[in-house]
Amino acid sequence: MSAPKPVATAVLAAFAVAWIAASPAPQASPAASTAPAAPIAPAAPRETMAPLGSTTSTLQTPEYKVETDTITTHQNGDFEMPHKVVFSRPGSDGSADSATGNEKRGTITLIGNVVIHDNGNAPEATQSSDAYAKGGPATLTCDKLDVDSKAKIYVATGNVHFEQGARKAIADSGILNRVTGNLHLAGHVRTSEGDASMRTDVIDYNLNSKHYEATGKPIVIKQPVPTPEPGSASPTPAPKKRKLPF
Repeated sequence: MSAPKPVATAVLAAFAVAWIAASPAPQASPAASTAPAAPIAPAAPRETMAPLGSTTSTLQTPEYKVETDTITTHQNGDFEMPHKVVFSRPGSDGSADSATGNEKRGTITLIGNVVIHDNGNAPEATQSSDAYAKGGPATLTCDKLDVDSKAKIYVATGNVHFEQGARKAIADSGILNRVTGNLHLAGHVRTSEGDASMRTDVIDYNLNSKHYEATGKPIVIKQPVPTPEPGSASPTPAPKKRKLPF
């Protein structure tokens, strides 16, 4: 079936914008060489501490900025940020208790109390004409967020919660594949907008085709009952297409 647009597109675009906000930029692959490589001794991990008189150490790229007090990097591209991480990019910002990842592979995992704010001006929102782009600021929270920027796969796990004005969505986990446009929400899924709501176990939605499937028992859909005008007749209303809250 085709999903009605108001909450469906809003929620899914919001997940995309929020997860992209935490995405590290893929690193350029080194040029190939025909000369035999000289053996290289393993390098010890390098720890970057905050400068004297400062409480933060900054990792800056053209796409985003990350601030924390300690960054440990390894020759293979791995990095650890064991303490609170604050990151920002045009139109959005966020924080987490810690982070790990690999610069060469373009991956990052944000761990603990992950909060991402979109002020409504992120490039992904302003380039969109759907309900999300017109919905104003939004917030996404979860326990852990895994980002693979090269494969364009984003995985949020644990207490996933999205809110944008009257629009809300919660789930135990969510997976967004930006290549295929598929979003998979699983576990105690609930979406709502105003008095309309939907509850189910699993929702699969495609951003491109607008096709969705809700599975699980029971699937509960609630719609507000229209209030008749004073003095108006009350004939049996003709059946009409309902606008689902997802």
